[in-house]
Amino acid sequence: MNMKRIAIIGVGVTGISVLKEMAAHDYYQNFEIVLFNEPLTLGTGVPYQDDSELLLINQTADTMSLEEEDKYDFVKWVQANKDSSVDNKDFIPRKWYGEYLKEKLKSAVAILNPTIIQENVEVIRVLKDGTYHIESATTQGEFDKVHLCTGQLPYQDPYHLKDHPHFVYHPYPVEEKLSHFPEGSRIGVIGTGLTSIDLMRFLRNQNKKFTLGFFARNAHFSLYRGLEYDKDLKFLTPENVEKEKQLHAGFVPFSKILEWFHLECQDKGIDFQDLTYRFGKGSKEQLNHLLEENTDLGVLQGIIHKLDFYLADLMAALTQEDRELFYTDYEPLFRHFRTPMPKESLERLMDAWNTGEIQVWENMEAVEMLEERFKVKLEDEEVEVDYLINATGQNQILTNSELPTDLLGQLINERILQPETFGGVQVLWPGAEAISQRYGVLHNFYVHGQLVIGLQYGNNAHLLMKQARKVVRNDLTK
Repeated sequence: MNMKRIAIIGVGVTGISVLKEMAAHDYYQNFEIVLFNEPLTLGTGVPYQDDSELLLINQTADTMSLEEEDKYDFVKWVQANKDSSVDNKDFIPRKWYGEYLKEKLKSAVAILNPTIIQENVEVIRVLKDGTYHIESATTQGEFDKVHLCTGQLPYQDPYHLKDHPHFVYHPYPVEEKLSHFPEGSRIGVIGTGLTSIDLMRFLRNQNKKFTLGFFARNAHFSLYRGLEYDKDLKFLTPENVEKEKQLHAGFVPFSKILEWFHLECQDKGIDFQDLTYRFGKGSKEQLNHLLEENTDLGVLQGIIHKLDFYLADLMAALTQEDRELFYTDYEPLFRHFRTPMPKESLERLMDAWNTGEIQVWENMEAVEMLEERFKVKLEDEEVEVDYLINATGQNQILTNSELPTDLLGQLINERILQPETFGGVQVLWPGAEAISQRYGVLHNFYVHGQLVIGLQYGNNAHLLMKQARKVVRNDLTK
């Protein structure tokens, strides 16, 4: 009898978390495990690959441990290997985290001895016996279980600039993609999210006298991460969620979640409406005030981040109508308060903005492509730049017109995976088995990471690790 086989496709945070959890259980010694990933990002994934140390993780160091029983494992690793003065709440270079991940991968590989194929998977097909056929450039085979951990979704390209030689569609790794601009170039960054701050830090550090500007429809930047208050929640609790589900056929009315949220704010002594009025837009004026004032922002962020551990369960408990209400009317503000940047990054941004070293243009409407430059059209003016860099983020909604041509495109075009209305693909929650239009539930085909962002909302690295462990443990009991 042949040994059963498991494929882990993608070996970044999620893939390593899956393998590491398998290594903790003797059950998986009875499987042949095969890892697939192209060489450049093997063991790191795209976000933590070898790149500039100016790029910082936007989560504090104490949230990034890969060890469930020791939340400070990554902090200790940094102190021992990089900088003994690092604190639990510091923001660490992404590159360092990639090195940490590689060490964890090495340890898990030593236990399970998987086959490592340094290629991307190109095709997955479902066989009649419920197993899966997988092909990469030079290999193919059948597998009993699949963990799809391919990481980031494709980048957006809202102005259709991808084929222009002076447009940087995907800016990472920045040392490779952004080091070739001639001195004195006029450079524009499309977007004002956290990626744009990474790009600003790197470009300004090159000292090439660039003219640097940001373009966006609404020029709103993230807030900084305040000193969070670690107070337990009294109303937005899993216990209350379960009680409410029993009253409403397994769902929780969004109005009830809002009620609980406002009660939490009152209990912690913060005025949510006032914080929204003062800092809810992330405008230049608001960000300057934020750096000058003592605020309760950290308390609000503390409430929001306490929800991280069961935020996906909350999303799964909403009706379709309530989920649409959340994404339409509340999600942008919730994300604004939930995804802050390091305070140092905001200080550098505002210093450059206030002194005129960078420009910020809003009301962006269109881009005209010229032979070696661009003309950015705003509501009331036009601005010419030599290069444009894409910082618009990932395309979470996988519509047919915007599908990539890689593995994900094949899986969706052949209706093996089904797009989820609110992002990524459909899975059973919390088991993470894929839902297929052609085949129904794909048993033993698990989907992780950004590909399930429509259910696992806000899935940062910490949540990805936790969910990966849960999926592997559930697999043990089947």
